[in-house]
Formats: sequence, C-alpha cells, structure tokens
Amino acid sequence: MKRNNNISFLIALLLLGECIEVQGTNNVPPPSRRILRLPFIRLRGGSSTATTAVKQKPKQRHVKKQKKRSRGDGPLPPLILINNVKLGIDKLGNKIQTDTINLGKNIGREWGKLTSNTRKFVANIPKILPKPGGIRRKKIKSSKLDEVCHTFSSVLKGSEVDTAQLLKACKAHLQFMKSGGSSLRLVAKDLEANLHKAEKVYKKSPKEHKCLSSLLSCEKEKGIHDGSELHEKSAAMGLLWIRRSLAFQLDLYSSLITKSIHPKEAAKSAYHLHLAPYHGWALRKVFPASLTQMPDRSVFIAKCGGIKEDELNDEYDRAIAKKLKVLVGHWQPLLGTWKDEFERLGLEDIRRV
Repeated sequence: MKRNNNISFLIALLLLGECIEVQGTNNVPPPSRRILRLPFIRLRGGSSTATTAVKQKPKQRHVKKQKKRSRGDGPLPPLILINNVKLGIDKLGNKIQTDTINLGKNIGREWGKLTSNTRKFVANIPKILPKPGGIRRKKIKSSKLDEVCHTFSSVLKGSEVDTAQLLKACKAHLQFMKSGGSSLRLVAKDLEANLHKAEKVYKKSPKEHKCLSSLLSCEKEKGIHDGSELHEKSAAMGLLWIRRSLAFQLDLYSSLITKSIHPKEAAKSAYHLHLAPYHGWALRKVFPASLTQMPDRSVFIAKCGGIKEDELNDEYDRAIAKKLKVLVGHWQPLLGTWKDEFERLGLEDIRRV
C-alpha cells in the first residue's frame, strides 16, 4: 500500500510540472506567456515534457509568419491579388475604349476633310482638262496690240470713215509701234508728225469733220490746196501719209503671219511698193537704212505680243499671229475706202518729198 502511494506521488509531480504556468510581468502582453518547465524532472530516454517543448517551437514560428502576413509584409492573399488584377484589367479596358472612341472621331474628321478636298478636285477637273483641239494655255494679253485691234474695228462704219475713231486708233497704233523697238522708229516718227496735222484740224470743228469725207471736202472748199497738190500743214496731207504708212505695215505684218520671208526683206519690199515712189533722193537713202535693223521674225513677234523672246513658244506664236491677222483684216477694207475718198475728191498727191 505504501508502494502504491509512492507511485501516485511521482505521477502527481510529473503532471504538476506539465501544468504549472508562470504569468509574465505587467510589461509583457498575455500572448507572451510561457510554460515553466521543471528542470529537475527528467526521464530516461526523454519525457513528454521535452517532446512537448520541441514541438511547440515550429508553432511559434508559424504564428509569427501569420502576424507578418497580416501586417502586409508578405505576399498578398489570393482573393486580394485577384481583385487587384480585375481592377487593372477594368482600367485597361476603359482606356482602350476611350482611345478607340477618340480614334474614331479623328478618323471621321480626317475622312470629312478628304471627302471635301476630293469634291473640290473633281469639280476643278473640267477646268484643267485640255479643250478639244489642243492643250489649254494661259491667254496672252498683249494690251497694246489688243487696243489697236479694238479701236480699228469700229473706224469703218458702212461706207463712211469715222474721223474721231480713226484718230483714236492711229494714236493707239503709234504707242504699239514705239514698243516694237528701233526697227520702226523712223516710221513711228513720221506717223506721229502726220497724226498731229490731222488732229489739229479736226479739233477746230469736230461736228463738221465727223466723217473723213466731210473733213476732206471742207478743206478743199476753203481752197487751201492747189488742185491735187495738198497744203503741207493740212489734215489731208497728214491723212495721206498715214494711209501710205499703214499700207506699208500691212504688207510687213502679213509676212509675219504667213512666215513667208524674213521681216527685213518684207519691209524692203513693202517700202519700194508703198513709200519709195513718193520719197525724194534723201529719204530713199535714209529710210531703207533704218529697215536694216529689222530683227528676226521670232523677236518681232515677241515684241508685238509684249513678251520676252525666251517666253515665245508655238502656242504664243500662233496667238500673236492671229491678232496681227485680225488687225490686217481691219486695215484692208479701211485703206481701200480711204484711198477712194482721196481719189474721188482729186486729193491724191503723188509728188515726191
């Protein structure tokens, strides 16, 4: 019975060593409490107390890891990570959608510009396409030549020559001749002097001298002429030499149109036909010498058109020649009527000067 009591006492001591707990101080929080092990109780081969102590150390490390994870020091839990990925995908999707909308607006705006420009281009196609019969080029505006053609077109009215319009056309032609260079300088000077004679008489009585025939008749009735020998300062004398000068230039310009001969040769031929029979010895020496300065046809045509020689091409050449042809077309009937009036009134003076 005594032996049994001893055994019971020993078992009680073992249990007591497992269960005794020592509370920490006030500075240590309750979770840090620890179990006091009895150092004097050891069993051979180890004891349940030692085994318990060894097994508890990994648990303490596991608790520390969980605390660190709860503070955010470790990897995120799977649910939080999934939520973050979902939010990122939503933001990316919203950005892609916004960029797509903006891109669509930009494409629509650029497409509108392209459509507008295409419509304008299509509308302008008829303007840039060549006309039937040739390539459309810039219209030549030779203002002086155009003015001469325009004014001479209304000089002859039926069978009557309008004096005021004739003098106006001759003035325009004088300016055109002066722009042609030195080759026609002497011809222009002679035309200017004779134009001054006719204009001076006309301005004295415009109503009486409305037509060429009335002007010539008034001078003849005044007896200022000696038969067919005209007074030097009369309108008739001025108009006679203007007519001869225009007849000379008609043949010269006709050669430019047909490209038949060099302008120098054409001028000489026209001079001998229309002017030389009425020139004295001195003029027949001086006048032909001035014609030797006549340039090549290309230079002459360019000057008539008011352009530089290097700008002249086939299209310009044809356009300028066409204008000269129009001018010559106005001169031919006019000069015929003009001469008829002089011959009818017996005022065709054939003396040499």
